[in-house]
Amino acid sequence: MGRKARDAGLPRHWPPHLPYLTQPEYAPGLTAAQRAAIGTRPSHGAGSTTAVTVISDMPEIPTHLPRGPSANAAIVPISDPAHPACNQSGLFAARALPPGSLILPYYGLVHSALPPHSLRHEASDYDLWLDRDASVAVDAALVGNEARFINDYRGVKNRPNAEFRECWDSRRREKCMAVFVLPAGKNAHPRSKTAAGIAKGDEILVSYGKGFWGKRNEQHQEAGDDATVDI
Repeated sequence: MGRKARDAGLPRHWPPHLPYLTQPEYAPGLTAAQRAAIGTRPSHGAGSTTAVTVISDMPEIPTHLPRGPSANAAIVPISDPAHPACNQSGLFAARALPPGSLILPYYGLVHSALPPHSLRHEASDYDLWLDRDASVAVDAALVGNEARFINDYRGVKNRPNAEFRECWDSRRREKCMAVFVLPAGKNAHPRSKTAAGIAKGDEILVSYGKGFWGKRNEQHQEAGDDATVDI
């Protein structure tokens, strides 16, 4: 079970009804094979005559990263009526974040994405793939950390400044989903001369992806709702 906020303190503006995680939790439906898959760091072969195992270039959460509330990001209530998440919250940079840097892990309930276990997560807005090949995902709808408050860039900015990436957690020796600042040049306007990265106080924004919005648009249409999103 993930260690809760009583062990590490709650981030400011954390919802009091929601358990706060400092490491992942695991659903009982995970199989031994799925647990083994997320506990195996990807490698690739090198060499012409013999196969040499080489650690992949998967980004890494270092062993020295503190657990508990993030020093990089803060939960902030949103009151701007023009913001799509008005009267909700977003995640904002608590300090300047350089291009390509780790912001924080994405913690939630690690679960099987195979039926029947996947059915309870189908309507979640917080469910991300962790290992597609092993059919493992992580859902922060009911438990999680600050990363669950990251909003989509649509309706806020012209482009995202961060992204979800699968990485290797050296502390737990297993795969983990995390949020990274986009690399230099990836989030800047083509004619902009400003430095890449995320400035202190700026909202951290990702792209939820066309699959997410396509599914939400279908749900709106089925309900007779015109509130669809251009993807």
